[in-house]
Amino acid sequence: MVNGNPLILRRLDELIAEGERVFEESTKAKGGPVDSVSLARWITSCLNLLDKLSVSTNRFVNQFELWTRPSVAGVMVVGAALGVLKSAKDEYSLGLAVEYHLSVSAAVFEGLLDQADYLLKHGYERAAAVLAGAALEEGLKNRARAAGLEVGPKETLSPIIVKLKAMDVGVLTEFEAKRLEAVAKMRNDAAHGGEFTYRSEQISEALSEVRTTLERVLSAH
Repeated sequence: MVNGNPLILRRLDELIAEGERVFEESTKAKGGPVDSVSLARWITSCLNLLDKLSVSTNRFVNQFELWTRPSVAGVMVVGAALGVLKSAKDEYSLGLAVEYHLSVSAAVFEGLLDQADYLLKHGYERAAAVLAGAALEEGLKNRARAAGLEVGPKETLSPIIVKLKAMDVGVLTEFEAKRLEAVAKMRNDAAHGGEFTYRSEQISEALSEVRTTLERVLSAH
């Protein structure tokens, strides 16, 4: 059974196909010059994607960099680098590779939500709602980037939710998206200084919703 995000798997297939073309070109060149622009683009794209899959030791990245680092004679072992990329795809598709940055994000946002709980218990409803919304927004942005989606620096929570519930992405269900939109509205109402009529119980439920969502979407898979 194939696991993993289909966007990442598709991109791995694309980079493997491109790597095979680069490898064939380098083999025909017999140590001579190859298209340096295409080679540099392939290496950069591979490292960008491998960085999303690495465990804490960044084993895929380290191995890939080892084989694409020019020797004294200026030669790179493209075939071995391609082997690392294929291995990464195999491990990821079996669910054995860890999206390390998502694991780190999960720990960070857990701390933010603990702070929001503390604020709520001490009567700071607005601050708790703002912090919960901020944790949700940044957590979902990280998840969107891991899925290969473009995320602008000023993109807000609602557009991110729309992207993650798209049928070809499928990170969020329609039901989850509606509940998270309610959290986004609560955060906006709290942050903009207008009327804020939410009860402590509602904010507590929102915190629970955010926590459950981030634990799921930021977990390694």
